[in-house]
Amino acid sequence: MPFGLILLAIMLNLSVQFSHAERMNCWVWVFPEKPTELDEVRVIVNFLFYTDPPHVVDFGEVHRYGDTFSVNVTIHVPRKDEAVLQVVHNQSNAYTLGMLEAGEYTFKVYVQTVHGSNEYWLEREVKFTVSEASAHTPEIPSDGYLLVLFALTSAAFILLKSSKKKPISLRRK
Repeated sequence: MPFGLILLAIMLNLSVQFSHAERMNCWVWVFPEKPTELDEVRVIVNFLFYTDPPHVVDFGEVHRYGDTFSVNVTIHVPRKDEAVLQVVHNQSNAYTLGMLEAGEYTFKVYVQTVHGSNEYWLEREVKFTVSEASAHTPEIPSDGYLLVLFALTSAAFILLKSSKKKPISLRRK
């Protein structure tokens, strides 16, 4: 029994540590990867944390200034003397930018920390290009359209082929 208590105490001691706000990563993805003027552009922001806390309190709203979009993300961080759990977790948010004119754009993620520290910095900046929609791009038929076309062609072929045959008589001779 004492061995179990000692093992539990060691495990608890290893799973709690003192942490700083630097123990996080941020990724930003633009979808579609190569947008055109006809696409609805979305941006995904993902934070990966190695302890709990920190965690995102508010992902904020998108602000647009010309060709630059920005968000202010508020993150609750522990105080420097605060014990935290060693738990890897992530939090994500999707922002819809809508259909954009052709051009160069920038998406900036600013982080503001609260609780353990009150800091504000630019965490990530992503540049992306929206290209013009090609006016002469032929529209490729969808799979559903091709399936219906195949079914109608097959039905017409079967009807034409069966009309050339003699009718089958079920009477006995």
